[in-house]
Amino acid sequence: MSIIQQEATKLAGFFGRDSWLVRRLRPAYESLLEWSGSGQGIPWEINGVTYRIDPHFRHMLWHDYDAPVAAFLREGIKPGAICFDVGANVGVYVLQFAHWSGPTGRVVAFEPNPAARAVLQRHIQMNGLSERVTVVPAAAGSSKGESILYAAGADGMSRLGAPNELIADAVSEVTVPVITLDDYCESSGLMPDWLLMDVEGFEIAALSGMRGLIKRRGEDLHMVVEMHPSVWNSAETTPAITEALLTDLGLVAQSLTGQLDPLREYGLVYLRRE
Repeated sequence: MSIIQQEATKLAGFFGRDSWLVRRLRPAYESLLEWSGSGQGIPWEINGVTYRIDPHFRHMLWHDYDAPVAAFLREGIKPGAICFDVGANVGVYVLQFAHWSGPTGRVVAFEPNPAARAVLQRHIQMNGLSERVTVVPAAAGSSKGESILYAAGADGMSRLGAPNELIADAVSEVTVPVITLDDYCESSGLMPDWLLMDVEGFEIAALSGMRGLIKRRGEDLHMVVEMHPSVWNSAETTPAITEALLTDLGLVAQSLTGQLDPLREYGLVYLRRE
């Protein structure tokens, strides 16, 4: 941690991180951090490993980001693995995937939101990962086409279908391409060993668009998916549709974040073979 960060931490601890004074000083502090890094970001620890990040987005890359889930992924991902991050946002998992799979692994990051993708690409460049990380500027769905993304800057709650109620007052509509993961794998010649998906309610549509990949890869494909059943209706999905799809694919949802019913409660799941 730099001297600037140390002093700022003391100030925030004394006055409170949400105090009027700290909020007023935050933009100037972030600009000072950006200057101190000469445009190449600042050192920032995520789950015990230090990366370089854009200081304006450090609030989206917590030091202990999804720590139990990250530990599960870290244990399974080996050097040389191919990792897909579907809904990569600003890259908190892209950075970790690249670290865990290094030095020869590959990461493919799917991110349709232009604002989040710009930050993601800066993080890739700041960490010298351009040769091993591919960014795909598209959403994953059940079929190829276009859709409206309701986006609020780089916010991770931007989504297809309908605005997230928590950011509804700040969203703008962006038309984005939609692809299937089956089509992407066929055209690129890449097939993942590990796949992480967080697409704000459209996870079942995206899984439907990778039926071929799931069946081809079998037990060699490991999938962690963030389930958002409270908004499945906007994606024309129900728990019954989800159960039918998983049964057809021979998959069972195993809770990773403590939910009692992984198909009716929000949380991350590991899709394992029956």
